[in-house]
Amino acid sequence: MNSKKTVRFSKTVRTDYLFQRLRQCSRCGSYTSLEQEDCSGCGSRSSWMTLPKPAEAAARQRGYTDMLVIGILAAAGVIVARSFTEIAAALAGGLILIAGYAKIRHAYEPYIFRRTLSRLLLQEHEQIRLGLLQDIDKAETALKGEDFKTAYEKFREIGYFIPDNPIRLLKLMCLGRFILRSDMELELTTLIPNRFDTDFTAYLLDVGRIKPRLIERPAIDYVVKYRSEIERLPYGAEILTAAAGAALRIKSHLLQYRGLVLDYIDLLPDERLQRLQRLAAELAADHPELLQRVQQAASRRSGGSIPAGGEAGPAASPSADPDAEAGGHHQYDQRRERL
Repeated sequence: MNSKKTVRFSKTVRTDYLFQRLRQCSRCGSYTSLEQEDCSGCGSRSSWMTLPKPAEAAARQRGYTDMLVIGILAAAGVIVARSFTEIAAALAGGLILIAGYAKIRHAYEPYIFRRTLSRLLLQEHEQIRLGLLQDIDKAETALKGEDFKTAYEKFREIGYFIPDNPIRLLKLMCLGRFILRSDMELELTTLIPNRFDTDFTAYLLDVGRIKPRLIERPAIDYVVKYRSEIERLPYGAEILTAAAGAALRIKSHLLQYRGLVLDYIDLLPDERLQRLQRLAAELAADHPELLQRVQQAASRRSGGSIPAGGEAGPAASPSADPDAEAGGHHQYDQRRERL
């Protein structure tokens, strides 16, 4: 029985900088990477502010303090002045210094803001770390309650700050519970584990079917690295063919992944084979044997022959059920690792 569910993920907020994904509680100073959450420190939900705001407030306060110091110095000059001319000179000097300082500060405001933000992040490093650990606890609670959609969305946000293997595997565990569609906001490169994992290969199989453009160089490198393990899977040929097809998007990748492409050339879709023919023709001057291999494959295709595979090609049908050998998902307690 297929226990996968149809879900719709919340849209990910795009930010220019990573720190913009952090929020700080204006009441107790706690941090979180999650949205619509009660503060773990004070329980408030409406007191969150994005991280630039505290830095902007600190930079603004520093500017006011500096101008106040200049004003105090000007006032001291007025107090010690012995004539109206000296009073006027002290006041004029103070106003000129304040105006000049304000102009210079405005010109260097982006630099001042970045410097203030860097100091804030360094000072608040431990608080931010504690906030992220609390976020992990919330995601784990949702996972234990089998609310996989909520758990995945939380781990997805946490993953921006903690892109380590345990978080990736927990996200894969959640994604394995969903029916994936081409209209979903999916990720792939950020899920690549640091070892061979059948949950990832099953997910890669689905992505290759519904959103092959997500297969980029890191995913192809993973497939090449664990090719022998993937070939032993019942759906391994389909994954390797998808990776070979993805390698044809960039001309230089054809030479880098030449072995994979040629081994699975007979399983490439017609559109990918045509793309391969064009690339091979462009490289024919330096690599004539490549063009010859491609032309032979095209001839077999047009002749209607059904090859068993390339020279070291696949031995399994690409239409095999990806769940047949995956063995289900690992238990939660085997995945859970803490910082």
